[in-house]
Amino acid sequence: MRTKPIPGRRTGRSGDAAAVRWRRSFGQLVFPGYCCLCDEVLEDPLLSPACPECIERLRPLVAPVCPRCGLFLAPSAKAGLCGACRVRRRPFRIAAAAAPYEGVFQRALLELKFRRREVLAELLAGPAVSAFRRAPRDPELGTAGMFPVAAVAVPLPFWRSRRRGFNQAELLARPIARRLGIPLVRGVLRRRSRPPQTLVSPSARRANVRGAFRVGRLPEDLAGRPLLLVDDVFTTGSTAEAAVRALIRAGTGAVDVLTVARAMSPAPR
Repeated sequence: MRTKPIPGRRTGRSGDAAAVRWRRSFGQLVFPGYCCLCDEVLEDPLLSPACPECIERLRPLVAPVCPRCGLFLAPSAKAGLCGACRVRRRPFRIAAAAAPYEGVFQRALLELKFRRREVLAELLAGPAVSAFRRAPRDPELGTAGMFPVAAVAVPLPFWRSRRRGFNQAELLARPIARRLGIPLVRGVLRRRSRPPQTLVSPSARRANVRGAFRVGRLPEDLAGRPLLLVDDVFTTGSTAEAAVRALIRAGTGAVDVLTVARAMSPAPR
């Protein structure tokens, strides 16, 4: 027995194809856009602000890394800790990043940070989560252990947050937490006003963020439990380390750090 089509509703592939063509035409008419990462004309501006080729390039880099701070190492490098992690103790359990802060990842983060392209946070969350899941866990180094129970974004100082209207780290933390199946906890970590790290020399960044973070009242269900700290870029690690120390002093368990990108040198971003 044949089922009669619902009046006024197209069925089958022809209807689906027509809807796609209409959406693309409408998108090009209303949003005659270009890829925000390479400036190529977008076939379907309503689908994504980035072209399929750039989205394809947003893949995590598979390369040897420092098992503590996630620094990308040369393929010929000897396995083990990087030079910085050999000479000083890191307060976090492990840090991971999807790719070096360059190329398409750098441009995507700049578009997110300065133009609030929130859909890019969704695109960048995928490679970041993949990098975190494959990060090396070594019991001898203390990088193994219980999976984080919640995510916390690195906050902006109050007045900078009010002026900008959003926090790019929190925009990234939302889809990252969702993909990891853990909640995003807001308002736990606060940041005092200090000069932006971009205006401070790499050698002075640790002093600039010393004491910059504080934790109000830690929720009871987070006491003694591991957390994930999310930020956009890991440069010298000074910001992440200061935030991790504040969380641990407040009574959390071990803290992992996850960023989308990792600077390959201590140059300002």
